[in-house]
Amino acid sequence: MERFYPTSVLVTGHDILFFWVARMLFMDKYFSQKYPFPEVFLHGLIYGKSYWRKTKEGGIAYVTGSEKRQYDLGEPPPKDVESKWEKLSKSKGNVIDPLELIEEYGTDAVRMSLCASANQTPQIDLDRRRFEEFKNFANKLWNGARFIFLNLKGLTSEEVSQGLDETLFKFEDLWILSLVNDVNVKVNEALKNYSFDQSALLAYDFYWKDFCAYYLEIAKPTLFGNIGSEKDKKNKQKILLIVLCNAIRLMHPMAPFITEELFQLLKKRFSNLTLEENVDPYTKKSIQALLAPACMVAPYPDLIREKDIHPEIEKTFSLMESLIYGIRNIRGEMKIPPNIATSVYIECGEDSEEGKIAAQNSSMISALVKTDRIEVLRKAPPIGFSASLMVQGLKVIIPLPEELREKELVRLAKEREKLIEQIDRLKIQLSNPQFLEKAKPELVKRQEEILLDLAGQLKEIESKLSN
Repeated sequence: MERFYPTSVLVTGHDILFFWVARMLFMDKYFSQKYPFPEVFLHGLIYGKSYWRKTKEGGIAYVTGSEKRQYDLGEPPPKDVESKWEKLSKSKGNVIDPLELIEEYGTDAVRMSLCASANQTPQIDLDRRRFEEFKNFANKLWNGARFIFLNLKGLTSEEVSQGLDETLFKFEDLWILSLVNDVNVKVNEALKNYSFDQSALLAYDFYWKDFCAYYLEIAKPTLFGNIGSEKDKKNKQKILLIVLCNAIRLMHPMAPFITEELFQLLKKRFSNLTLEENVDPYTKKSIQALLAPACMVAPYPDLIREKDIHPEIEKTFSLMESLIYGIRNIRGEMKIPPNIATSVYIECGEDSEEGKIAAQNSSMISALVKTDRIEVLRKAPPIGFSASLMVQGLKVIIPLPEELREKELVRLAKEREKLIEQIDRLKIQLSNPQFLEKAKPELVKRQEEILLDLAGQLKEIESKLSN
């Protein structure tokens, strides 16, 4: 029976449920008294975008393949060209050839793009630009791993086998390990529910937006020997190895080729690993995986240590992330070159918990933004011409050269308009009797708190504009 019933799940389009799937079930149950597969996953049908022009005779003429490609990649179609999403059809010229896509973007990028599509909806509108996005992600995956390999110099298999020194953990280490546990649980749950799009996007966000964009950048001063001891550096290297090993195994079902290549490079780099007794669970899981002959048969990542999931640490990091984003945003809008250092003053008021967090983790800001001074103060001194913004009750102030005054006026005016729109929208919502009646009290309270915060930001900007 294993020859004829090799799988436990049938994956197919919803359009042949009664044409084929139901008949398979009935026929096999009738002849063998056994269903051929206990579960069926029905995904949506892929739609492509059709473009056409109306002819003089009243008919339509579909555009050429090269012209369609330009529009698919984001070029606005001219006014005489109409378009809509339709089922794939050669006559309409919207057929998507997977071999052509693989040739152009790579197999892993195509697989990730399809996986990340909303595949539980009846219709999947497949945008070519999505393949471009995941091609960039495949490059990011390789380059991020390459950076880690370059910075694992001096770390031996024997040192890895000894495990992590948890007494040396910094705030960012606790944060990334919390996320590792969290994303492992969520990806496994998504795969269990056949939510392939969620599993792909969770793995994507963790690797690109958390691990590469923040943790690697924060780790650089330690890796380069600018801060910390040699023991701190070795511990950071081990964490990088563990998180990379976890991430490539997590993404392996969606991007098997590049992850298998990276896995084999890790195995070659650390070929003498041994599993020691009483080693920490992170090292243990990583070594167990790297002792497997291939990533395809290595244990899939799951929850490593539940007590390491720290919502409070993740919330704290979210505050620091918002501060860094705000500072970067001001520098970007003012067109301050990345290599030019600026001073940053953070005004926190009396007994502010957010202020304490900002002061304790100010090194994160200096690791990610070019600064010459970071001060967290109850009351900032008169600074003169500067740009400022509010982040969760904290006032961030950046002194600016006089020649940027006009640009700052434009930025503040735009921010003022955006805040007025948000405040008006919230006022309408909170004055709606149906919303107040149906919404949970905690949601109403949260919206009221947001409204107060936005009103405070608006007052601050209007004061800044008037000065």
